[in-house]
Amino acid sequence: MQDLVNYLQNFKLTEENLILLMIMFSSILVVITIFLLVFGRSKQSTVRNRLQTYTMEAEITKKNSKIDNALESLSPIFTTSNAKEKETVRHQLMHAGFHNETALTYFYVTKTLSTLIGLFAGLLYYTFSDSGQNPLFILIICVGVGLFIPNIFLRHLVKKRQSRIRAGVPDMLDLLVVCTESGLGLNAGLMRVSKELGMSHMDLADELDTVCLKIKAGYDMSEAFQGFVERTGVEELAGLISMLSHASRIGGSLSQTLRDYTEDYRDKRNQEVEEIAAKIPTKMIFPLLVCIWPGFFIVVLGPAIIKLMEAFGQ
Repeated sequence: MQDLVNYLQNFKLTEENLILLMIMFSSILVVITIFLLVFGRSKQSTVRNRLQTYTMEAEITKKNSKIDNALESLSPIFTTSNAKEKETVRHQLMHAGFHNETALTYFYVTKTLSTLIGLFAGLLYYTFSDSGQNPLFILIICVGVGLFIPNIFLRHLVKKRQSRIRAGVPDMLDLLVVCTESGLGLNAGLMRVSKELGMSHMDLADELDTVCLKIKAGYDMSEAFQGFVERTGVEELAGLISMLSHASRIGGSLSQTLRDYTEDYRDKRNQEVEEIAAKIPTKMIFPLLVCIWPGFFIVVLGPAIIKLMEAFGQ
């Protein structure tokens, strides 16, 4: 143990050691790749193999199941032990539209690979760069970028999907009001609305299909819509859930409830737009002071200052 400590203390980051480290990490990546491809391969009987169809869809499903089994078996290696962090990442993946069970494992595998790629990038930069910068600082930056890029990209996907869903909510509410007022029930109206929104708002249409399937399976309407809010992260629809559940309990009109909520939702969106418009002058102060006003003063006061300097110079 003492020899190992002495070796680590006397270790120097030379070019030969960097090449050896790169070879070592490359070997580790090759071993992990082979392990992912081979491990988890389910043993099937000869009769079952003969009964399988040789269509393209079956082959793709089989390959995906092998990869999923391999990743599921390796999930304790890649995933973190922090339950709170895992639950947060799982909710973010759900909000981004990844509802598969292995999505969390895929995310942590991608995060591990991006971290290793960042490490290799830092080693390559240090090996082939002639600058005298601190190599440890460059390695830390590259590893940090590779570590946090998947989280940043995931947050971007979540915001993009939530904005698409929010953009389709007014159309959904208007169509749902028309369907309920024409005599359709809520479930039939949701199915009709999901079909109509299938071309323009695909994400929202898929979530509405899930809500319809849950109601058909015996879930309560409030529970089905609560699951919709949890899967999308669009908290603005929580008021719609409470209003619909209250109307169904007291026997109120669903169409009138939807119409009232649509008007309130429209007023809320108008207020948000007005708030954004009111913030624009405040946000323009910094560009005006930094970019526009210096050039304006140079153009206006520059000639006068030059003439004054010439006059005092004489």
